[in-house]
Amino acid sequence: MGGLERATSMEGAEVCMGIDVAIIAAYLAVTIALGLWYSGVKNVGDYFLGGRNVHWALASLSIVATETSALTVISVPGIAYMSGMGFLQVAFGYLAGRIFVSYLLLPRYFQGRLETVYQFLERSLGASSKKAVSALFHVTRVLADGVRLFATALPLTVMTGWDYRVSIAIIAAATLAYTFYGGIRSVIITDAVQLFLYLGGTAAALWYLFHTMDAPAFDIVRGIPPALLKVFHTGTELGSDGIFRSYNIVSGLLGGAFLSFASHGTDHLIVQRVLACRDLPSARRAMVTSGVVVIFQFALFLFLGLIIREYMKGVEWARSDEVIPYFIVRVLPPGLRGVLLAGIFAAAMSSLSSTINSLSSSTCMDLAEIDRRAGMTERKKLFVSRSASLAWTAVLAAVAVVFNYTTGALVETGLSIASVTYGGMMGIFVMGRLFPGLDDRAALAGMGTGIVVTALIAVFTQLFWLWFVALGFAVSFAAGAAANRLLGGGAIR
Repeated sequence: MGGLERATSMEGAEVCMGIDVAIIAAYLAVTIALGLWYSGVKNVGDYFLGGRNVHWALASLSIVATETSALTVISVPGIAYMSGMGFLQVAFGYLAGRIFVSYLLLPRYFQGRLETVYQFLERSLGASSKKAVSALFHVTRVLADGVRLFATALPLTVMTGWDYRVSIAIIAAATLAYTFYGGIRSVIITDAVQLFLYLGGTAAALWYLFHTMDAPAFDIVRGIPPALLKVFHTGTELGSDGIFRSYNIVSGLLGGAFLSFASHGTDHLIVQRVLACRDLPSARRAMVTSGVVVIFQFALFLFLGLIIREYMKGVEWARSDEVIPYFIVRVLPPGLRGVLLAGIFAAAMSSLSSTINSLSSSTCMDLAEIDRRAGMTERKKLFVSRSASLAWTAVLAAVAVVFNYTTGALVETGLSIASVTYGGMMGIFVMGRLFPGLDDRAALAGMGTGIVVTALIAVFTQLFWLWFVALGFAVSFAAGAAANRLLGGGAIR
């Protein structure tokens, strides 16, 4: 190629990249403007719970957007590319877990005006339980969402050639811009818009693939190996221990249900959205409906992964997380590439903004207890709350940098981190719900034992991550009852 041809090619590439960057910049500008438009924060009640007047449909969409990070958008199609649709079994378990949360825990959360979900433990067990579980929530969220933020930086880094740390800083700063001022109301409104953007981008990518492959969609799908299209598996395909080492109907439904019950019933990141609803019926509708939407969403992501596999003719990858970044940057045309990247940023920012606000909420209400300081003005409380948002954004960005050195599928890494602690957290919440006579120290001992045992099993065995929550719950529940007897606690009633 001559010098003039090379120069022309480079100019064309720069123009194409400029289109994508312009789309991403426009998305960021609109999102920040939308978040600021709906801020209207007057006090910490507005900042953290939106005045308890959020419509259930918006809360439902916010729940889905919050749990759907760039990690999900990048990793889930990659999992389908490598191993098929089996991951969808987990989504059905997610729906079951939310139904249990709606009828077992939410009624208690709406008895009184809880500012955070951990104040329920203070009422049921004691102040020590509230502070301990709140601290555990901080650690879990920082680690799990650090992985999510790093995953978002991957495609931006590949496309622009920037250092991944620069990509992380840009995403974090853009998210903080509206979260800092607008609080939970801005977060929920932007979550709803961001959900439609990343689902629309996924659908557009599917349309492009079908159009480019120049074959009837039915013929393309028919060409996928039946084993990859199969959703439900017994686990015995991998031998006698396959149930405990793969995605299957037992691990998916049971493990998914336990994971969803723990995350959506005990993690303030999610519960904060239903606490912002007007009443218990609204909160229940938001919770259950979100489970239905998640099934549809996972099916769409997984199906995209299979069609990409057909398009690439099954090319092998060292890591499943490499598939989507490559597909976006090297396969999609300019414009559509920018739309899908904007969708990934939308998924990332919806999760990150929710994490920042929920961490700040728990820090201020559970640990600092600013709502109980009579001498502190509302203006001062808002200042402290926003300062906490700024601090947690910096922490999350720093932790994201560390995860550059992880080697596994990022979605499984993130879920595994949360699953190690969720079992113990679920145990203490269920004990607080069913046995209010339990000794506070016994409940904490049970939770700690469950987390330690789960962590040891996660490190030293090959037990599949979907079993971690159920295992941790069983251990924490049994250990809590035993500790209560040894400590001479009151009768469990």
